[in-house]
Amino acid sequence: MKSNYVLTIFSEDRKGLISIITSMLNRKGIEMESINAARTDIHTRVIITIQLNGNADEIKLMTLKINNIIEVYHAEVRLLSDISYQKVAFYAINKDSYNVDLFNKMQKYGATIVGDSAGKIIIQKIGREEDIQSLYNELEGKDLRSFSKSALISFNAIELSEEPVISMAA
Repeated sequence: MKSNYVLTIFSEDRKGLISIITSMLNRKGIEMESINAARTDIHTRVIITIQLNGNADEIKLMTLKINNIIEVYHAEVRLLSDISYQKVAFYAINKDSYNVDLFNKMQKYGATIVGDSAGKIIIQKIGREEDIQSLYNELEGKDLRSFSKSALISFNAIELSEEPVISMAA
């Protein structure tokens, strides 16, 4: 049975590494919903977060294979429902449609206006997938001009060893 997972990879910052990893996942037919890569406080290392949809056994096997890549220090996979994460979504709405009803919807979902231009206002919502989708469902219609959302950003720390990462880098 397919489920949603988050693959978190702590690795050296090497050109082409994301391409290698995504090729491995594509060959096995594992669906990728989003990818996020960012440098850590150690400028030569990155954390790559990939939201996946697939079979548990295939994803766990792929995680073991990714752990065998020389530049990868550690890769782990968890169910999406078991981690803390956030996404950022932007909704562009016709400026003329701004009224008390829209304001109340924004208040209900904790969304804010972050800009306006060319006859539209830009609304930002930070939260989990279900919160972003619920606000989208409320705003959907002729006044919603465009929508986009970021990749998942996980709050879960990767445990490498008992020794702090800072002292490992020294």
